[in-house]
Amino acid sequence: MIRRLNENDKDKAIKLWQEIFIEDGPSLVAYYFDTHIKIDQVVGYLEGDVLVAMAHLNPYQLMWQGCLYNTYYVVGVATKQSHRRQGLMRKMMTWVLRDRYEAGDVFSVLMPIDSRLYDQFGYGFIQDVALYKFKYENLNRKKRTVPNEVIDVETSIQLLPIYNTYKKTLTLSQNRGIRDFEHLLKEVHSENGHVVVVPDGYVIYYDFGDIFVRECIYTSDEGLMNILDYIGSIAGEKPIQWQMPKNNALKHLIPHIKEHERLEKPFMMARILHVETLLEAMADFLGTCIIKVIDDQILENNHTYKVEGQVSITQEAPDITLDTASLAQWLFGYDSLESLASIRPKVMIHQNHIVYPEYPIQNYFTALI
Repeated sequence: MIRRLNENDKDKAIKLWQEIFIEDGPSLVAYYFDTHIKIDQVVGYLEGDVLVAMAHLNPYQLMWQGCLYNTYYVVGVATKQSHRRQGLMRKMMTWVLRDRYEAGDVFSVLMPIDSRLYDQFGYGFIQDVALYKFKYENLNRKKRTVPNEVIDVETSIQLLPIYNTYKKTLTLSQNRGIRDFEHLLKEVHSENGHVVVVPDGYVIYYDFGDIFVRECIYTSDEGLMNILDYIGSIAGEKPIQWQMPKNNALKHLIPHIKEHERLEKPFMMARILHVETLLEAMADFLGTCIIKVIDDQILENNHTYKVEGQVSITQEAPDITLDTASLAQWLFGYDSLESLASIRPKVMIHQNHIVYPEYPIQNYFTALI
C-alpha cells in the first residue's frame, strides 16, 4: 500500500532513515524530522504496519528565467534491504510523479546517489558542480586578517541580502526567505558546521579533518577573495575541499599542480511534469518552433506543441522530437540539441532553426538537506 505517512508513522520513518542513511548522526536526524520535514510530506510503501520503502517530498521555491515555481525536492528515497529488487521504488516513483502532476507542479528536482534509478522516470541532469581540493599555502597569496562574524539562527537575517544579490547572477536558483536560512543554520549546526559572514559574502563550511566548503555566496570579486582568505586562515595546513558552480572564478585562483585536484560532477536532476505550462512560461525565449514530446510516464504530455508567442497542441510536423529528460536538459541549458541528438535515440532534429539558448545559462542551487 502506498500512501502519505501520518504522525503514527513517524517513528517508522525515523527507523528506516537510520537503517539506510547510516552516515547521518543523531542530531541531524532529530533536526530533520523535528524541524525540517512534515511527516505528511513523506510517501511510504507499507506492508501491513511495516514501512518498507519511502520517499520524502521537500517543498521548495525555485526561480527559473524570472518566474517563481513551487516544486518538491525528492530526497530520502529508501527501501529496506530485505525488500530490494522487488520493484517497490518503481511503484513509489510512479505514484509520486502522478501525485505531483495532479497537484499542478511544473517540474521536480532531486540530487541522486545513483542517477540510473531516475533515468527511467524521465529525470535528466541540469546542473554540474566543480569540487576542488587544494592547500591555501600553495596559492601564493599573502595571509591577511579578514573581518568576520559567526552567524547563528538569531542573526541569520544577515545572509538574506547577500544571497538575494548573488541570486541575480543565476538563471535557476532557490528562492530563500528568512525561515529557509533559519532552517539552514539549524541543519548546519546539527552537523557541527559553521556559517560566517565576511565583507561582501558568506561561507558555510565544516571541519572534517579537511575543511569542506559547502556554500560560498558573494556579491563582488572582493567578496570571493575575502572568503578565500578567511578559509585559508582557519585551514592552516589542512587540505581544503570546496564545492562551487561549474563556471566560477575560483578556478583562476588555484594553480594546476600535482597536489591539487579539480573534479567536475553532475549534481542535480530535473523532471518536467507539465510540459505545456513550462513551454508557455518560456515562449518568449523559444521563439517560433514546433516540439514533439515523448513521455513514457505522464501520458498527458505526449503531444506536439507549437510555440509562437503562446503554446498550442498541433498536428503539424515537428522541428524537434525529445523525451522528457532531454527536454529538461535542453530547456534548462545543460546541453545543446545537437549534443543530445548525437547520444539520445529519441532526440531528433527535423529542422534546425532554433537558436535557444542565446546566452550562457548558470544554474546553481543547493538543497538544504
